[in-house]
Amino acid sequence: MKLRLQQAIQENEYYFRGFVRMADLAELFREYPFEEETLEKAAIHRRSMEHGISSFTVTLRAMPDTGRTTEGEDLFFEDAMWEIRDGKSRVAALSRMTEEELDGHEAEVKIFLLTKEKMENMEQNRF
Repeated sequence: MKLRLQQAIQENEYYFRGFVRMADLAELFREYPFEEETLEKAAIHRRSMEHGISSFTVTLRAMPDTGRTTEGEDLFFEDAMWEIRDGKSRVAALSRMTEEELDGHEAEVKIFLLTKEKMENMEQNRF
């Protein structure tokens, strides 16, 4: 599935940021292997989202060779093996919601095209 990063900005050769429809995030990560602890936190987020969904930020990592295409200000990432680095429990909550519940909501998304090792090194050095 393609991930559409709206209003995409490329900060450098491996870092992108923009916005993604929450319904698209939910669909993309519906089969993601969330850990039990993450799913427990997601249940709490899910209950609070029933009263209103507020925006949040998600950080994703994909391999450097992930396909990319541009359309206007939007950037499409294709065939990526995504890893959620930050925002797992919120994305897990979204993945249990319907498209109707998520309609009209977006999340800020940061995408790093790095190997897992390089991403961990960056996080240890605090970017």
